Amino acid sequence: MNTFEILYNKYLNISKIGFLKAVSNNKNSCGPTIEKLLGSTGGDFNIPDFYDIEIKAIRKYKFAEFDLFNSSPDGKYVTPSQWLSENYGYPDKSFKNIKVFKGNIYANKINKIGLFYKFKLKVDRNEKKIILNIYNLKNTLINCDIYWDFDSLKEKLERKLKKLAIFGFEKKYINNDLYYHFNTLNMYKLTNFNNFLNCVENGTIFVTFKTGVYKKGKYTGKFTDHGTSFRICKNNITELFTEQKF
Repeated sequence: MNTFEILYNKYLNISKIGFLKAVSNNKNSCGPTIEKLLGSTGGDFNIPDFYDIEIKAIRKYKFAEFDLFNSSPDGKYVTPSQWLSENYGYPDKSFKNIKVFKGNIYANKINKIGLFYKFKLKVDRNEKKIILNIYNLKNTLINCDIYWDFDSLKEKLERKLKKLAIFGFEKKYINNDLYYHFNTLNMYKLTNFNNFLNCVENGTIFVTFKTGVYKKGKYTGKFTDHGTSFRICKNNITELFTEQKF
């Protein structure tokens, strides 16, 4: 029995039970809940969640977007995401003295983030890099020092996402506690890295930066980086993966 079959049999048992109490009332607890039900610790973000399968729990509407994997950029700066925030970001709403940088960046269009700068990805197959191009408001290129190396991206993609399972779910509250019913499962195999690059080029896969400021706790008012991720819309999943039928 292969790992897809093992997962599918576990899903059938979980689905038959119906609504199950979430691990917490956090609105993003669907992923940790299904991982716990499957017996996954979810403790290592660098390897798949269930044997060799990466697990995602995503609302069932087709335009839902989700992270494929996180990958901090490279470049001549020690902490590229923080450098990007400090030099091309915008003031946080609550802590005006700290600049943050949040937004999606694509290769098929220039996207304005903040007030003064525009951004676009470039897939450079000669240099074997995905480069972050930064423009002023006149669309003049002013910086291209931040990038992602092909080899690093390929290694992360193939280590984490050779196999992918997407659980669909419904949720409801019972006595103020959150419950989930995992009632769909779609399973996929990764095609190849060249398709990944094609998806970046045509805008199907994009990069999301998520730097910000701690709003509470002992680090209140301090800069934080929530990670830089490569994301895709659920509706486009078969441009990178082939679906496995059971």
